[in-house]
Amino acid sequence: MSKNEEKFDGMLLAMAQQHEGGVQDLLDTIFSFLARKTDFYTGGGEGAAEKLVTSKFKKYEATALAKAVAEKAERAEQERRRKERLEKKKKEEEKVEEVPMDTDSRIVELTDEQAAKLQEEIDNKKLAKEVTAVPGPSGDNADSEPKKDNVEIEDEEEDEKEKNKLRPNSGNGADMPNYRWTQTLQEVEVSIL
Repeated sequence: MSKNEEKFDGMLLAMAQQHEGGVQDLLDTIFSFLARKTDFYTGGGEGAAEKLVTSKFKKYEATALAKAVAEKAERAEQERRRKERLEKKKKEEEKVEEVPMDTDSRIVELTDEQAAKLQEEIDNKKLAKEVTAVPGPSGDNADSEPKKDNVEIEDEEEDEKEKNKLRPNSGNGADMPNYRWTQTLQEVEVSIL
């Protein structure tokens, strides 16, 4: 479509929007204008106006139908890709559910019961370490050692939490399996892979 064809789109759209009866009323207005203000019906000889309208109709009908078919195919392809992504995500979620609780390399969502059991195990381990603390040379329990162990344990827990977090890419965004995004203060850019 050339710029010349598009230069009247604004005016024609405004006209179309003012016709409550839709395309039928718009065409009625156009053909009425041609009959009243031009020699469209009489200037080309008998049947010439109808032939002209029919030829232009067929020309743009083919273009419009081809465009509609292409758009329908594109929508079907997008729907197929969307379904594939959903199926892939569903399979990944099923794999996550199958992962045993003792693996440290994945984040696993726990039920309330599992979380309570895990917290109890952690508390028992801490309690066992405190109970087995060896008395210091002066005979008293060295208070600084368990506190130091607790600080080291907390640091290790923070390192474990940081290990599984997603690091931002060079554009202050993220690189995901199917897309990449970056951001600035003014804009966000998403690239679908």
